Amino acid sequence: MTSHGKNKGGVKLRSEEMDLAIHIAGKDSNREFNSSDACTKCIVSRRATGQPMIIDLGCGANKVTGAFGIDRFPLPGVDMVHDLKNMPYPLPDNCAEQIYLNHVIEHFSDPLPILQEVWRLACPSGRIFIRTPHYSGRYAWKDPTHKRAFSSESFHYFGENSYSYYTGRARFHVIQVRLKYFMEEKLWPKPYRIFGRVVQWLLDRHPTFGERFLCYWVGGIDELQVTLRAVKPGA
Repeated sequence: MTSHGKNKGGVKLRSEEMDLAIHIAGKDSNREFNSSDACTKCIVSRRATGQPMIIDLGCGANKVTGAFGIDRFPLPGVDMVHDLKNMPYPLPDNCAEQIYLNHVIEHFSDPLPILQEVWRLACPSGRIFIRTPHYSGRYAWKDPTHKRAFSSESFHYFGENSYSYYTGRARFHVIQVRLKYFMEEKLWPKPYRIFGRVVQWLLDRHPTFGERFLCYWVGGIDELQVTLRAVKPGA
């Protein structure tokens, strides 16, 4: 990197990225990076090459491709071992363009702190991708570690309805909420898959009717697939 804040490929870095790079450069080259160092290095590397920083919170053994994975257990692919209930996370503000929460928030009796933390980590206009069981489906309550379930309107309480003052300073714009009938369609026999696709067609076109009435007629909806955009200064 030159003194003008460019890497060898001529990509200009923001001032905070230069600070991170200086932080890394000042460390003993023979010292093994701990997980926080690895995350810092990952942020600088990805932004220097024009790639988004992706964080997968609660990744388990199925980390999103290209993501920096965080989980409380040292499973294969986990880059940082950290209990998500311990906040704040050892990551800088505004560090991620994409954050994934795949079947994580249902394990929290109070999801507000983790969503506040996600908002802190997200860049302005960063995308948050959430998968979680729908309240009507069998996956919502079969796992004894699940604390609560969600509806398609749950994520509008972060700045998009008149009750948002209850949820703190985190603000998100709801880009999409999809009601997913079969979470794992491939596991079902062909006749069930055909029936599931008909149900999914109805859910995609008439989600309000689907959540209010249809879900009780078809044995429940397995999953919510949610995409949010972080609303914060600089967006």
